[in-house]
This record gives sequence, structure tokens and C-alpha cells, in this order.
Amino acid sequence: MSFDLEGYTTVQERLTMFYAMYPTGSIQFEFMGVLPGNPQMMWGMAKAYRTPEDTRPGIGTAAELFEGKTPYSKGSEIQNLETSCWGRAVGSLGIGLSKGIASKQEVQAAKDRQAPGPKKLSEVLTPPMSNDPWALEVQPNGSIAPECQHGQMKRKTGLKKNGDPYGGWVCGVGGNGDKCDAIWDRS
Repeated sequence: MSFDLEGYTTVQERLTMFYAMYPTGSIQFEFMGVLPGNPQMMWGMAKAYRTPEDTRPGIGTAAELFEGKTPYSKGSEIQNLETSCWGRAVGSLGIGLSKGIASKQEVQAAKDRQAPGPKKLSEVLTPPMSNDPWALEVQPNGSIAPECQHGQMKRKTGLKKNGDPYGGWVCGVGGNGDKCDAIWDRS
């Protein structure tokens, strides 16, 4: 899949625009903890106040892995979460929305995480949507995970012994030996 990152606005560009428009503005971040339903992820929220009296700030939320999987995210996971939240909060005010609410960094991260597999929602809808890395992979039964003969598969991610990340879909059957083959992400 190819798509053009050109035209997406970076969080830094959004922040620069925000403070140029609202010199007395303030962006506040709050760490919210573990993402419900996914103990490997944390989430946060940011509020972009245009003035000290702003009663309806722009609000943005984001989620990140507790343990970064790349050399760029390891050790700076909470900072990456905070930056994503800031960008979404400012974007919710309509600032820096060249191609959408996602920032350039978020789109790149989504592209990097994307696994091969079933068709994207954008490929089955009419009229066709653009190649969007945020589009869900939808199965014929409406789920977003592939299925094997035992039912819906489970997402598994981690680090190899050499430190490289891996991810894929695995059979949900217990240790009785008749598990289906996993569907691993492309390297």
C-alpha cells in the first residue's frame, strides 16, 4: 500500500499555528493510565485552551504502547503519548487539518503498525476511499480480526530475542496441539 504523507501537518506545525493564533493559550496533558481492554497500551488526554478563560477547549486523546517497539519510541513512550494528544487537541480546534485530524507522525506510525491481511474497509466501500492507514480491516462477519477454524484470532505482539518487534494474528485455541497457523506481519 502506498500513500502520500505530504500534506499532513506535524504536531510541531500545529502547535506553532495554535500559539500564533492564541498567544495566551495553554495546552494541558493528563495521563489517563491503562487503555481499557488492552493492557499493553496507555492513553492520555490533552486540552487546548485558547485563552485562560476558555470554557470549551479543544480535546484530544491518544494511545501508545507502554513499551516502545522502535529505537525512536523506546524510552520516550510518555512523551510520544503527550505529543500525540497535543496534536489532536489542537486539531480538534480546526488548526492544521490539511488532510485530516491525524498528524503526520500518527499516520506514519499507523502505516508502520499495519499488518497484511484482509481487505481494508476503504477497498470494499463504494465510492472507493483513499488508501488510509487508519482504515479498519473488516472481515465478512464484520469483525476486525481474521478468523481460523476455531473462531476469531487474537493479536500478538512483542520483541524478538534480537530486539526487533514482531506482530501477527494467532489461533485462540489453548495448548491442545491443534492450533491453526499464525498470520504474521510482514517484516
